[in-house]
Amino acid sequence: MSQNSQPAFNTTPTVLVLIAINVGIHLVRLLLPVQWSDLIGFLGAFSPPNFLAVAMGHGNGLENILLLSPLAYAFMHADFLHLGLNMAFLLAFGTAVERHLGRGRFIALYVVCALFAAGASLGLFFVTDQQTFMVGASGAISGLFGAILLITMNRAWTAIAVFIGINIVMGFTGMPGMNEMRAIAWEAHIGGFLAGFVLLPLFKGPPLKGPPRRLGKGPS
Repeated sequence: MSQNSQPAFNTTPTVLVLIAINVGIHLVRLLLPVQWSDLIGFLGAFSPPNFLAVAMGHGNGLENILLLSPLAYAFMHADFLHLGLNMAFLLAFGTAVERHLGRGRFIALYVVCALFAAGASLGLFFVTDQQTFMVGASGAISGLFGAILLITMNRAWTAIAVFIGINIVMGFTGMPGMNEMRAIAWEAHIGGFLAGFVLLPLFKGPPLKGPPRRLGKGPS
């Protein structure tokens, strides 16, 4: 191999680990018996009424796992198309954000955006009383997109308005051919996006330092 050859994906280690976790969970579910895969899907998906019921003490035994669903949902996907699209955006946005923040702060921001996305879905439930089962990393990834806008464009109000507008339109119109099923968790996208955009300064911290330089005299 030539010394000048480049890696197939010019990305960062944490992004690759996140992609591997998401793909691995999906593959494991495919290999399991249907009833086990469905159970994992039920327990991992974020459903506001189910989560609230357990949080208020109505759960017992296995149902208590639902307390982890505000984060677990972000590592589960409906099918390979859903998984592939989210991983492609994670590769694009996550790489830039991790390089800007560093590994630890990147992971923290990713988790916070996922939680805020779930919080937005919870907030919508209080308004609409609509039962939903949310899976997918798109809420957290929307947060990375919001962070990218702040990093590269400072105050990108037009892009923000377009992103929020598109998701609101999706919320009112739905997706063709989906009947009564809501295909896109638009409120989670907006919640994650705003979290990434607004909270990024809290995660920036001091500039990241490169490897330490060796001290000593130069060549004589």
